[in-house]
Amino acid sequence: MEQKEYLANFEKGLAEQLTKMLSDKCLLGGYTFEVEELAELWHRCAPDYMADAVPQIADYPLAAIAWAAYFGAGAAVLWDKQTINPEENTYLRLRDARGFDEMDEYVAYLLLDTGIKQSEIDKVEDALRSAAIAAETAIRKEGIEPQSVMAFHIFARVVKVFFVLGASLTLHLLGYKYEKVKVDLPS
Repeated sequence: MEQKEYLANFEKGLAEQLTKMLSDKCLLGGYTFEVEELAELWHRCAPDYMADAVPQIADYPLAAIAWAAYFGAGAAVLWDKQTINPEENTYLRLRDARGFDEMDEYVAYLLLDTGIKQSEIDKVEDALRSAAIAAETAIRKEGIEPQSVMAFHIFARVVKVFFVLGASLTLHLLGYKYEKVKVDLPS
């Protein structure tokens, strides 16, 4: 139970830190979006993402982390266009378009196709690099033994945060926002 609580606290703290960082850059509105369909998509596709990302950690740790955000961004575009097929593995769809190494470029192409300007995509890419560095630093500060079971679990939490960040950045750029609504219910 202590391990689950530790992992949950790490994930929450990292999500808050990175959400603030990206909000300070005007890329988020102080929060991430909670989209049930995208959360379910992550749970369904995470094993395939992890199978591709984990071998990359030793040589390309920042890409292994940040590519989860590109997966989230691409998934958000497909969700917005209502082209997610529940029978299809959306991660494999995005990855296989150009391969894992070039998934970021493919997702940037998808973003351009939605009308998001290249300058905004460049800002997002720079921010994701900074966020991946911050995440890697947070992992290192924990002093977890590399290639241990705990390292795997921490990495899994980090990439989940990045998936949500990528989806939220995209939805923010597409104009989604939370608004308070007053609903008068009959007595």
